[in-house]
Amino acid sequence: MAVVSRPAPPPEAQGLADAVERLLTQEGIKVWRGIVPDGGEYARRMAECELVFVLGGDGTILHAANLAAANGVPIVGVDFGRFGFLAELSREEALDKIPAFVRGEHWVEERVMLRAEHIRSGEVMGQYQALNDIVLGRAYLSGIIDVQLVVDGEYVTTYFGDGLIVSTATGSTAYNIAAGGPVLAPNMGAIVLSALAPHLTHLSHLVVPRDSTITLHVGTRKGAAVTVDGQPDFQIQDKDMLRVTLAPFTARFARLQDKTYFYKNLANRLRRGG
Repeated sequence: MAVVSRPAPPPEAQGLADAVERLLTQEGIKVWRGIVPDGGEYARRMAECELVFVLGGDGTILHAANLAAANGVPIVGVDFGRFGFLAELSREEALDKIPAFVRGEHWVEERVMLRAEHIRSGEVMGQYQALNDIVLGRAYLSGIIDVQLVVDGEYVTTYFGDGLIVSTATGSTAYNIAAGGPVLAPNMGAIVLSALAPHLTHLSHLVVPRDSTITLHVGTRKGAAVTVDGQPDFQIQDKDMLRVTLAPFTARFARLQDKTYFYKNLANRLRRGG
């Protein structure tokens, strides 16, 4: 098993990570300690792990789940962030509940991921995976970009504005909800598109089936950028394309909560304003 946190975690997270490692070791389990993001050691270790305990906020959990997904390794998020939509355990209950995971009393929730290809003049410049969202936006405060939306080869509309969010059901509670988009239950495989400050359009949000191929044709004079799961963005040029489909693997979360947990957690976060 693995115990990971972000680089330079707060003292409380560091202390709990030490305690979790001791607990697992006492159970006779071999433990690898690491950080995410790192130079690649975490991804290499996934082939040796059955379960990963991630201590951090949603960003750290996102990164850990993304890298574990290709190996089918479930993760357990311990909340040290502001929102905690992806976490399974609070920091206060972690040590009491971790033995249940060791005994195999958990169930595994699978969540779909996105794959995006950056295409320029017919050539694939890069390929990216996202558990939350892929955001295509303007690179500078001034000016707008235009984005032609094509779904399964059919032209839908052209957005003029700040850009477009393409999100999974997981990501529907992230940037998408801040942009006024719909919240999807996490077991839905649908894909949500939400326009950012669109000018003169009534189609601000669109939900498409999981097997859709979404193609975004970019028009920009001042530059545009793409951000994948909140990671550092990359630049995109005029007439470039993004082709988005579901990824061939899913992120897996080990859970003890009842399978209706999402609605309870959503209601709690709405009451406290996030």
